[in-house]
Amino acid sequence: MPERFATVDEFLTAQDPQRRADVESLRALVREADPELTEIVKWNSPDYTLDGIDRLTINAAGNGPVRLILHFGTERAEDKGAAPTFSGDPDGLLTWHSNIRASLALPEQSRLAGQRDAIVALIRAWLAEE
Repeated sequence: MPERFATVDEFLTAQDPQRRADVESLRALVREADPELTEIVKWNSPDYTLDGIDRLTINAAGNGPVRLILHFGTERAEDKGAAPTFSGDPDGLLTWHSNIRASLALPEQSRLAGQRDAIVALIRAWLAEE
C-alpha cells in the first residue's frame, strides 16, 4: 500500500530530488496565480482549495511529467464525453479528461520560463470559473 501523507512537507520529503523540484515549480506557479488558496493534502497529493472547494491538485505519481489537475472538486457532475466550455487556455496547454477536469503537464525547465506567464494566467482563469 502506498504511503499516506498528512502534510505537504511529508509528501515533498518522500519525493526524489527531481520530482520534488518539479512539484515546487508547480507550487510556485499556483501561489503566484493566487496566494490566498489553501494548500492541503488530499488524494495523497498537494491540493488547493478556493472557498472550501478543491480546484487544483498536483499529481506527481508515475514516471511521466508532474501535472497540475484542474477540477471542480467532487460535488459537480462530470461528463467524460462532453466537451469543455472553458475558454481560458488560448495557448492550448491543457489536456482535457472531461467537461470539468483537465491536466497541465509541467513543461521542461528549459521551456518553463517562456510559458510561466501563460500558465499563471491559465490558473487564474480556471479559478475564476464557476
